[in-house]
Amino acid sequence: MNKKLNRGLAVILPNKKINIFVMFIIILGIISGSIFLVVLKDTDKTLIINRIESFMNNINTNNVNNIVAFKNVIIENLIFVLLIWILGMSIIGIIFNIFLIYLKGFIIGFSLSSFFFVYKYKGLLAGFIYAFPTSIINIIVSLILGVYSILFTINLWKIIFLREKNSDMKRFLKKYLIILIISLFLILISSITEGFLIPSLLKLVIKVFI
Repeated sequence: MNKKLNRGLAVILPNKKINIFVMFIIILGIISGSIFLVVLKDTDKTLIINRIESFMNNINTNNVNNIVAFKNVIIENLIFVLLIWILGMSIIGIIFNIFLIYLKGFIIGFSLSSFFFVYKYKGLLAGFIYAFPTSIINIIVSLILGVYSILFTINLWKIIFLREKNSDMKRFLKKYLIILIISLFLILISSITEGFLIPSLLKLVIKVFI
């Protein structure tokens, strides 16, 4: 069972070193985002408290337009996926992609810590619901896109500068396109969840725990 699982993961994420590197960037972003509140000024912390409380109050009073929320999230996710995918087809794009992946992790960590900062231990459940399962999907998408964009850059570097003839480049291009389609499908699920399901779950948490 484990061997089959490892083989399956090896097909999806074919390079262990790059897998670990991208995962490290995501985790670094999450940790950085989680502790970022500590270094903020009191005025900035107050602003965050007001925004979180306003957000939760809007959910509790049914003052959230799910369709608008979905549109905003899907546009944001589309830009993220397409940027990484397109930048992955250029050598210099790898720098921007690493930053974008780190930023995605940072936002996840910051969101979780913000709920905890405002509502203490009661906010853990709210933060968990707000971040999951959308954050898990976003991390998976970031990991897959990050790995393949770096692999694309490496292959491109070998062809242009090392003059290596890569007979598998066409096959890799097809796989890269499939990765884009899979990523778009996953962020669609993530956006639908964040736009329609999460507000209802948060409202339940507010009534019961907060």
